[in-house]
Amino acid sequence: MNPPRTEDFDPYAAEVLERSPDAFAELGQRCPVHHYQGKFDFFIASDPREIKENVLRDHATWTARNGNTPRVMDERYASGISTDPPEHFAIRSVIQRGFGPEQMKRLGGEIDRIANELIDSMQADPAGEGNFFECFAMPLAARLMCLMLGAPESQYLTYKQWADDMTFVEYNVPEETIDAHARKINAHFGAMLAERIAKLEAAGVQPALEHVGTILPDDFMSRYLCDKVGDRPLKKYEVLNLVAAIFIGGNETTMNLICNLLWRLLEVPARWEQLKADPTLIPVAIEESLRLDPPVIGLFRTSTCPARLGDVDVPARAKVFYNIAAANRDPARWPNPEEFRLDRPLAEVRQHLSFSAGAHACLGLGLARMELRQVCELLTARLPALRLTGATHRAPGFNFWGRENLPVAWK
Repeated sequence: MNPPRTEDFDPYAAEVLERSPDAFAELGQRCPVHHYQGKFDFFIASDPREIKENVLRDHATWTARNGNTPRVMDERYASGISTDPPEHFAIRSVIQRGFGPEQMKRLGGEIDRIANELIDSMQADPAGEGNFFECFAMPLAARLMCLMLGAPESQYLTYKQWADDMTFVEYNVPEETIDAHARKINAHFGAMLAERIAKLEAAGVQPALEHVGTILPDDFMSRYLCDKVGDRPLKKYEVLNLVAAIFIGGNETTMNLICNLLWRLLEVPARWEQLKADPTLIPVAIEESLRLDPPVIGLFRTSTCPARLGDVDVPARAKVFYNIAAANRDPARWPNPEEFRLDRPLAEVRQHLSFSAGAHACLGLGLARMELRQVCELLTARLPALRLTGATHRAPGFNFWGRENLPVAWK
């Protein structure tokens, strides 16, 4: 059996957490496969070709059915995005229908509404400065997530805290079970689902997409209740699983995307000035931010049998973390990959793995790109004097990368 190369790398060490994507990218250059044994036990796969051609393609060997975290989830409970093809393709079709042209247009309008409200509040603040994460990025992402699920927008702080608690425990605290967090969240969204079922029963109709936006509110929960996988409706636990995916993704990753992008643009003021002068650079800025600062450093698969990563033997039922940060700094693909540059060709910079790839590519990537584009357009137009005023501070946890403190001034 070939062991992984010996490497002193702890993904939970303070010095790694502080510079997370840089540290993971450097690991990839030194050690294509690293076996971490500490809080959890998992292999880190960092070779870009190994990730794309093996881990993300060979679903029979590297399954998503045991969850996307370092914990080995019982595959009997696998549903929603935690499935493999061909079952996964049927689930993706349900999710994809929620991101059709009409729905995207409606969500785009909500993004503009919320963003303008937040900018109005910032402009009305006589101090003219604050934490951009709290003033804008977090409430925009969390409020939009509430609207997508049909949850009360006014309760966005509660939902954000629930998402924080759930994800932190899943990725960082092996001795604490997630049962209590999951029960609370499932009970809450289960009650919302029961209300929708009761409305259909009161109207004397069966679940069908034609009732979304009429009998039921037009949101993703209603869509999942009324849609079908093949010729069958989704089961209650499947609906709640898909709701949880939006609940987590709409909070953690989106707010990190917004803060990371603004941080990179403002840390070198010339970049902000260049973007204001030439808005056509906004798509490149978005993709370069995604490449250099992936909001999720990597995700997990589980080996279904004894397998190999490069020249390393991996036992069955081992967790494997595919290192997005390392793949995004591949020097064979991007010159000077550690630099943030606005002169990279858009088609090339879009080859990053921050939305994963293949069968499990993020279905919300179109919405994320639209949201970031609209945010950039509004901020450059309405808050052109934005500038950093102090040191930033990253959000806690090993696998999510973003700023929870981004001090800026806008007057």
